[in-house]
Amino acid sequence: MAESGRRITGNLRIEERPRAGRVWVATYVRADGTKGRKFLGPAWVKDSGKRTPRGAVVWRAANGSKPDPDYLTPREAQDALDRLLGVEKAKPRTGARSGAKTLGAAADAWLLHGQTVRGVSASTMHGYTAIVGRLYAEEFSPDTPLRKITEEQARRYQDRLLLDGKLGRESIRRRLVVLRRILQHAKKLGWIGENSLAELQVVSQPPPDPDFNVLEPSQVEAVARAIAAVPDDELPLMRNGLVDERAFAATTERRAMWADVVRVAAYTGLRFGELRALRWRDVNFSGESIVVRRNAPTSAPGGTAPKAPKSGKGRSVPLIPQAIAALDRLSEAGYPTGPDDLVFPTRGEGMLDAGRVRNAFYRGLRDAGLGHLRDKTNPMTFHDLRHTFGTIAVRVFPVSDVQAMLGHADIQTTMRYVHSVPRTDAAKRLAMAFSEDLGTAPLQLPT
Repeated sequence: MAESGRRITGNLRIEERPRAGRVWVATYVRADGTKGRKFLGPAWVKDSGKRTPRGAVVWRAANGSKPDPDYLTPREAQDALDRLLGVEKAKPRTGARSGAKTLGAAADAWLLHGQTVRGVSASTMHGYTAIVGRLYAEEFSPDTPLRKITEEQARRYQDRLLLDGKLGRESIRRRLVVLRRILQHAKKLGWIGENSLAELQVVSQPPPDPDFNVLEPSQVEAVARAIAAVPDDELPLMRNGLVDERAFAATTERRAMWADVVRVAAYTGLRFGELRALRWRDVNFSGESIVVRRNAPTSAPGGTAPKAPKSGKGRSVPLIPQAIAALDRLSEAGYPTGPDDLVFPTRGEGMLDAGRVRNAFYRGLRDAGLGHLRDKTNPMTFHDLRHTFGTIAVRVFPVSDVQAMLGHADIQTTMRYVHSVPRTDAAKRLAMAFSEDLGTAPLQLPT
């Protein structure tokens, strides 16, 4: 039985491994007293020359830019350890009276039911688990007996989050919906007689924003060029103030890939997860097309295998010359290009880091003179590159074709792009149609 009062602690250590070199390893003690150990990632460190009272090396960040996002500096390793300990602290511990079912036990049962019986995807399960952790951290201890969770407490919790203003309505709504579903599942298991939140009025889901941001092709290119250029404040410098040429080459290579990720996203309409999962066997240069087979959403936990696209089935997307040029550059950049190799790999041949690419895109917008698109009420996001493709595609293709290219299950989702197509000649064409039936010359409109 876990002791609810036991302190959860952890430490970092550097280990030398034959193939990987220096790596960060976390060792920690769980609430029940058992010990844990976890590999965090390769270490980007150097000996500071200092020693601890016990004689251990005091590590500091190595010079220059990291060769790959997976490498961790001492500060990043500490952040990873803090997250790990936070997860351990959020796990339910026994502490309620004997026989009383707790929220922690009910949440575990609901999550297990979703994973096994309902077959919920790994990315969705990851999201549910994160929401449960936030419920624990913000209001409801995992030790709380189910019978003590009241509608009044849930209402106060919702009101507090709304008044605080730090979270969007949808984020707040998801928390309360998950809590209500946990209690409903506990009722089905016979753990409680009634779901105390069955009648709770949860904040309504916000209507979808009909407005979205799009770039014209010339703006896409301007942003991509801005991303590829290494800004002065990111130049990897050595102690003597000179540029570290090796690190500079790696930085230039990485930024060039991010620039081409933006181009391919805008010119094909692929989702970010689909770009991450794209492999060279999916690219048909001679047939001028990409086959979208898999999706690797960033919301999925690390190590989760890519799944089918959001629509549940694959699709083919035409490759225009601008996208072909970007993919051609990537094929000659020195990365592996076998059929099963990723089109957009990290230096360690892993999948793209979403945060780094998005940050590069947002800085590219600013450096290209489009920073105002991030200052709007609905700021431009990386996903808007998909809207860019849809908006331009409906100018030349039937809506049903664009629906197939984007993998929309419902054509109404695609129809929103139609409303943004310029209709400058609509009145003239309508006048011609009426005139033909009436047998009269169309009225000339003033210009």
